[in-house]
Amino acid sequence: MTPANRLTAQILLAVSREFPDVKLWRNNRVDAMAVGASGRMRRVKAGIDGQADLTGIIGGASIVYLKNRGNRLEIEVKAGKDRARPSQLAFSQMIREHGGVYIEARAIEQTLNELSLYARRVRPARDHQEPGE
Repeated sequence: MTPANRLTAQILLAVSREFPDVKLWRNNRVDAMAVGASGRMRRVKAGIDGQADLTGIIGGASIVYLKNRGNRLEIEVKAGKDRARPSQLAFSQMIREHGGVYIEARAIEQTLNELSLYARRVRPARDHQEPGE
């Protein structure tokens, strides 16, 4: 598993645990050959250039966050020295210009802290101490 894939999985788990009003899922880009209804091979494409790795929606009715209710959420995961491509920068600008939330994720806590500016965060009770704490 690559560092970016590991971070993506960790973010999905943490968001589902700490943000009950956020629905988030993996957003894959597809460009493949498939058998069509006629039995012939055809190209199948899904997604657009620059789309984020994770997509979702901010829900909930908390009065503090009501202005963000129903907003689109996009999270682009970057690990190490990864940098955003021009198509990703254009996609992030489009999302923000249309009232969506776009986060470039480089670490779990950084991502959760940024998301908490837009959605209600519920930190789970911890009955044990994590190693190294």
